[in-house]
Amino acid sequence: MTPETWFWVGAVGMALGTLLPVRDAIRNPSHRRFDAVLAGVTGIAAVAYALMALGVGSLVVDGVTVQLARYADWLATTPLLVLYLAMLSRPSRRTYVALVVADVVVIAAGVGAALVSTPEKWAFYAVGCVAYAGLLYGLLYTLPAALGGDADPRVDATFTTLRNLTVVLWTLYPVVWVLAPTGVGVLQPEMEAIVVVYLDFISKVGFVAFAVLGADAIDRVAAPASERSDAPASSGRVDAPAVDDD
Repeated sequence: MTPETWFWVGAVGMALGTLLPVRDAIRNPSHRRFDAVLAGVTGIAAVAYALMALGVGSLVVDGVTVQLARYADWLATTPLLVLYLAMLSRPSRRTYVALVVADVVVIAAGVGAALVSTPEKWAFYAVGCVAYAGLLYGLLYTLPAALGGDADPRVDATFTTLRNLTVVLWTLYPVVWVLAPTGVGVLQPEMEAIVVVYLDFISKVGFVAFAVLGADAIDRVAAPASERSDAPASSGRVDAPAVDDD
């Protein structure tokens, strides 16, 4: 199967994954802003994969095809995944902005590494790895600290599941990048497409599925501040968005 075939598989899979938060938003209007973030993740990815399948946004650099639509997808969707984790843990806005900046640097460094030749590409790759280390610290330590040790058990369980899924799978992407034609070329383009589609599907559709299954956690986070046991959140926190049922 060609990479384009796998891109179509990715497009269909992401589109089907988008139905999960859409269905939840219809059935539970109070979840709709959380579900909008989730639908944005898989919806954007579905469009990106369709564009890659059609050959839009591809660029050949030193004989290697670079899928710019893929990097655009990651640039848009990974901050949304971080946003969802922040909506559960409610850190300061400064913390969220710092995590997004680190995330953007990781993706931008990946684009730079893919578009230049050796040895510059490895300099970009190193910059991305340093930024990713900062992002990992935020996901593993800063956000859990914001969530607090006395967090609602269901919210804590949902956050931890989604955070762990994200950390494990995101850590595999730099490895695949090195093994793919963009790096040392151990993986052929077809195998790279298979691996990345699989990682994208689990890291996005898997995230969305677990988040929808954790809808009771959303109910507790989305409750008015006066109804939460940890209510006195400051205005500087990334709190759950206001909810109304109209």
